[in-house]
Amino acid sequence: MIIIEIILKFLKRLKESNIVEIILGLQLSVLCVVVLLQVIFRYILNFPLAWSDEAARFLLIWIAILGGAIAIKRKENFVIDVVVKKYPEKVQKNIQFVINVFLFSLIFDVMIAKGVYLINLGSLQISPALHMRMSYIYSSVFAGGVLSCCYILEDILLFIKNNIKKCRKYGRK
Repeated sequence: MIIIEIILKFLKRLKESNIVEIILGLQLSVLCVVVLLQVIFRYILNFPLAWSDEAARFLLIWIAILGGAIAIKRKENFVIDVVVKKYPEKVQKNIQFVINVFLFSLIFDVMIAKGVYLINLGSLQISPALHMRMSYIYSSVFAGGVLSCCYILEDILLFIKNNIKKCRKYGRK
């Protein structure tokens, strides 16, 4: 139980911090500037920038993946709860727990495990216009997966902690 408390304390601080939102805001600001420069240089100055299109694409990838993690953090991700709402509240919590475990394992497999593979693969590739390693771009999948799993793990551990407390309260082990 002590380990769960320590992990929950860390996960709660991570969830309460706005660092990812600040990073997203900065990325969005840079994206707007890059696209504005691209338009100005291409249509007004008639001298298109070679790097702006690629930079905008890479920024958009990072924004989309980190934005997905923030949606999970705020519980604003896509969910269909029509079927779940038909059950009593206790059953709804159990169903939500099962969904969280499934989602955690899916994100861990697809984004974290495959993200490590992509980072290794990207270390051999260089982007054509920016001349940077593609592993920096592919690491967005890994970072988004880690953040998403952390946000989901908090809900899973809270459910387990509450059930342990209930079992102790009623004398079950």
